[in-house]
Amino acid sequence: MNRYVIRVRGALSRELTESFPSLEAVPIPPGTVLHGPLVDQAALGAVLAHLDMVGVEILEVLQVPPDSSTDGRIGLTGIG
Repeated sequence: MNRYVIRVRGALSRELTESFPSLEAVPIPPGTVLHGPLVDQAALGAVLAHLDMVGVEILEVLQVPPDSSTDGRIGLTGIG
């Protein structure tokens, strides 16, 4: 399973972020960072398509290796 960071412009509603249960949403003004594991690229494509469908501007998508020192959590320092 691959881990991803998706940076978008603006704040996301709770309803929208709940559409992606495997991703954590972190508001980092002026945007939001979604991060977490996705099963495969089809799952990534579905997340990106959903964001696009509701008009969210996608700024950046990164695939990142798990950080074993933080139990697989992605450090968000410097993302913004």
